[in-house]
Amino acid sequence: MTPSPPSAHPSGISLNHVTKNFGRKQVLTDVTAELPSGRIYGLLGSNGVGKTTLMSLICGHQFRTGGRILIDGIDPVENPMVLQRTCFVHEDQLYNDSFSVRDILAVIPAFYPTWSAETADRLVTRFRLPLDTKSKKLSRGQRSALAITLSLASRAAYTFLDEPYLGLDASSRSILYDELLAEYAAHPRTFIISTHLIDEVADLMEEVVVLEDGVVAVQTDVDEARAACFIVRGREAEVRTLVGDREILTERHLGTILSATVRGAVTPDDRTLAERTHLTIEAASLQEFVAALGLHALDEVARKTEVAS
Repeated sequence: MTPSPPSAHPSGISLNHVTKNFGRKQVLTDVTAELPSGRIYGLLGSNGVGKTTLMSLICGHQFRTGGRILIDGIDPVENPMVLQRTCFVHEDQLYNDSFSVRDILAVIPAFYPTWSAETADRLVTRFRLPLDTKSKKLSRGQRSALAITLSLASRAAYTFLDEPYLGLDASSRSILYDELLAEYAAHPRTFIISTHLIDEVADLMEEVVVLEDGVVAVQTDVDEARAACFIVRGREAEVRTLVGDREILTERHLGTILSATVRGAVTPDDRTLAERTHLTIEAASLQEFVAALGLHALDEVARKTEVAS
C-alpha cells in the first residue's frame, strides 16, 4: 500500500521562497505558493521561465538552490515516500534504448503501488501504441502517448505533465483530455500541467499558476484569471481616459488607434464610457492574459536594464 502522508501537515504542495540557479544564471528567483491537493493546476508562463525546472524540484529530481519545498509536509529530496506519490513525465523522458514499449510497461509498475494495468491497457489501445517497438524507434507523438499512458496509469497522488501533447495530432490530444478528466473523476488526485496550448486545455484546469521573471506572477482559479484583464481598442486619448491609473500589460499602435491589454475587471462605467466614445472592449482569453504577462515582464526587465546602464 502507498504510505499515508503525515496527518499533522496540510495535504498539498508548499513552496516557500524557492530559488534555483544553474551556474551564474538564476532561473527561479523567489517562488512562493500553496497548492492544495486534489485539483488540476495549469503551470503557465513563457518559454524558459522555469516551469520544467520547478516541476523537477517539486518531485525531488533536482536540488533547489534555496527555499523550502514540502509535499504533504515532507521534503521531496531523496525521499522514497514522495517518489511513490509523484509521477513526473516530461519532454526529454529517457528510456533504455533496448526496451520496447512492452518492456517499459512491465517495469514501471514496480515504482507505483497505485499502478492501474487496466488504465495502461486502455490507453495503449486508444493511442495504438506499438508494444514491440523499441523506445528509440518511437516517433515524437508515440513517445508523448507512452508518457501519458505511464503518468495516468501510475495513479500517483501528484501527477506532473510537462507539455504532454508534443507530436500529438488533434484526435490524440482529445484522447489525452478525455482520459485525464475520466481519471480525475474516478480517482481524484492532483494534476499539474505545463502547457502552451492554454485555451485548448483551459476547461480542464481549475487553477492557474503563472510564472514570470522567476516568481509567481499570478495564482488564481481559471474563471478569475479569465476576468483578470480585458482588451480595449480605439483612439489613444479615449483609451487612456478609460484605463486611468490601471496597469497596461501590453499596448499596440496602428496609426491613431491604440489596442491595450489592461489588468483588472471591466466595470459598468467602463462600458458606458466605451459606448459614448466609440471604444471596443472585449474579454481577453486566458492565452492572451498569460502572453500579456510575459511581454510585460520582458518590458520591465528591459526598463530596469536601461536604468542600470
